[in-house]
Amino acid sequence: MINKGVVTESAAGKMTVVFERPEACGDCHNCPRGSESCKQHTIFLKGDAHVGDTVSVELDDSHVMLASMVAYLIPLAGFILGLVLGYVLSFRFPQWNSELFTAVFAIAGTVLAYLFMRVIDPHFAKGRWEPRVVSIEHENGSSEAKAS
Repeated sequence: MINKGVVTESAAGKMTVVFERPEACGDCHNCPRGSESCKQHTIFLKGDAHVGDTVSVELDDSHVMLASMVAYLIPLAGFILGLVLGYVLSFRFPQWNSELFTAVFAIAGTVLAYLFMRVIDPHFAKGRWEPRVVSIEHENGSSEAKAS
């Protein structure tokens, strides 16, 4: 997947790139419709482009799909494991409301899964998971391709 964005800040080999909302966002409803955050997405990249330059940024489609899968499946697994654990433990504590006990463990499992994702996130943000600049179009009309 290659997207083009405009460099808004550039300093010390790092740049801030703003992208227009892609068509793939369609109906995700992740950001409020009509807001500025919905129209533009900002990322921080390594690179040496100047403010106003247009950069083409690539992230392999298979990595996008795998990252999406991980983002949905880990919390789901935490929820299900918490649900099962809560259900099993509710028999050991019959004096407590079993449905409430199970629900609390399901929520706790989901929260723990999200915390786990926060811990492993820095490892996924590096290397093959990291977006990379493939070309830079300077404001003066010249362009340069970056080596892979």
